[in-house]
Amino acid sequence: MLPPGRLSGVLLPLFSLRSRTDFGVGDFGAVDGLFDWLVAARQRVLMLLPLLPTAPGDSSPYSTRSAFGLNPLFIDVLALPELAEAGGVAALSPDERRLLDEARAARSVRYDLVFALKGSALRLAYSRFEALHWKAGDARAAELRDWQHQQAGWVDAYALYSAISKSQARRPWWDWPAPLRDREPEALEAERARLSHDVLFEVWQQWVAERQWQQVRKKAREKGILLCGDEPFIVSPDSADCWAHPNLLRRDARLGVPPDDFSADGQDWGLPYFDFEAMDREGYAWLKYRAEKSAAYYDIRRVDHAIGYFRQWVRDRAAPKGRFLPAEEPAQQALGEKHFRMLSATAGIIAEDLGVIPKWARLVLGKLGLPGYRVMRWERDDGVYRDPHEFPPVSLATTGTHDTSTLHEWWETAAAWEREAMAAAVPELLPLRPLPVELTPALHEALLAAALQSASNFCIIPFQDVLGTLDRVNLPGSIGDENWTFRLDCSNEELLRREDTLRAADLLGRLTAAAKR
Repeated sequence: MLPPGRLSGVLLPLFSLRSRTDFGVGDFGAVDGLFDWLVAARQRVLMLLPLLPTAPGDSSPYSTRSAFGLNPLFIDVLALPELAEAGGVAALSPDERRLLDEARAARSVRYDLVFALKGSALRLAYSRFEALHWKAGDARAAELRDWQHQQAGWVDAYALYSAISKSQARRPWWDWPAPLRDREPEALEAERARLSHDVLFEVWQQWVAERQWQQVRKKAREKGILLCGDEPFIVSPDSADCWAHPNLLRRDARLGVPPDDFSADGQDWGLPYFDFEAMDREGYAWLKYRAEKSAAYYDIRRVDHAIGYFRQWVRDRAAPKGRFLPAEEPAQQALGEKHFRMLSATAGIIAEDLGVIPKWARLVLGKLGLPGYRVMRWERDDGVYRDPHEFPPVSLATTGTHDTSTLHEWWETAAAWEREAMAAAVPELLPLRPLPVELTPALHEALLAAALQSASNFCIIPFQDVLGTLDRVNLPGSIGDENWTFRLDCSNEELLRREDTLRAADLLGRLTAAAKR
């Protein structure tokens, strides 16, 4: 169940944080100062982007190679006792230490440096763990064995898949030798024995990551902060789950979205799709297990591409331009309601219902008490904006998402009629006429106040919009070094000491109190 009452918070990717001990990317050790800042700003929710494992070298948090587990990229390596025993940063080579300084000082995340540096540090720590603890069979090794046994439903397949993938030069699993591709038991056991060192390394990384994440959760609870995770609808085709469950996550068609005002042909994501009929025959065991695991990580789950649980748009040889599964609207409604009743049984859900969403889908979500999104700049009909004070209470109001331009950029690049239409609908903007083209401090405050004063029970504002900066997280449909690389320009330890971030906390706290959140 979702927490009751009116709540607000911020959206900030974990990779965007800085700390004195990070390796050039935000990690599980960088949250302390952020939690203190949230408390000072009277915020109760921290929304994150997906923390799931991704392919080595892939910076997108949505390119997941597992529906379970955590990304080793976020491990606080300097908190590992094994690395400390090896000498900490001093255990790295001189060239690595020089590159670490460069990665830490970089304005944005230098994934070209970060992946190699963190990988080197993790391997150093693991080698020491294996030599000192695993071979000795001591208490630390026993703890790992117990955890692996408890998580066997996903971590065994994930670790073996990852080790084989590395051994196969990162070729996709459908290009592996047939016995491995088809998961023949004898072939898998032979590989598990041959690659035992690498398999255990993958298990160890997940164990370490989960131990650290649970410490993050403990600190959040102590500060009264709710953690909201982001759950992608589907995983990448080259993933442990598609390899282990090809009957459930199928590759004989490609998932995407239908044509809309932005794309005459729709979008072909090239992703697998869910065979919900096959899942139903198995009692939805895999989907329920994923929901339970996600609920163990977060207080609230943001379910991405919520419409996919009602209907999937797929392309295949029979329908190269696309078709819906299921085809008919009554079946789509029934399927979505069934799925969301099941998914929300273990934790509160916020449904990402953006894009081409039929009205009946939002009605079903509302009936189930599951908030959907209300992005202020998109809430309009025929050029007439909706007053945020009239948003449905069962909804989430926001100024933008990780895929949009920032509030600052949107306002200053919007057409004049858009700004005027927004002002006509939003009471907080009425005193500011004539409207400035620039995002002045008064205008910035009024737009934040409008989101917080909305009737929506939830209000989540991207951290950049709180600060009023131009830095964006991602530009959809583009590939470039600027995507998924946004970093704060101060460390978490400085958030309540720097004038701009302290001022932002004061402003947000005052507006939140006025909005009775």
